[in-house]
Amino acid sequence: MAGAMKGRCHCGAVQITVAAPPAEVLRCNCTLCRKTGWRGGYWPPGEVTIAAQADAISPYVQGKRTITGWICRRCGCFTHWTPLTASPERMGVNMRMFETGEWHHLPVREVDGARL
Repeated sequence: MAGAMKGRCHCGAVQITVAAPPAEVLRCNCTLCRKTGWRGGYWPPGEVTIAAQADAISPYVQGKRTITGWICRRCGCFTHWTPLTASPERMGVNMRMFETGEWHHLPVREVDGARL
């Protein structure tokens, strides 16, 4: 089993640690994912640690109100999301917060979020 992955936003104000790499990476074409550059890895919330001072991140609740997206207030990276009405047993982390060598080898699943 692979070890923990540690990532961060561009400026380092948001630090992310996950227990292990995800089984796959999701690439979605919905407007939010396209415009934020999202490449999703998903874990149970208990397997993700977000370290950031409260004033370092800002919430964004998208139109369907299923998730809260979190954005670094200093560098603007869309780092992760937590569920509102979406399934509470998972949260998403933008895989771009990790070094590409840690996740580029993982299978990619295309999601047609523009049609959902």
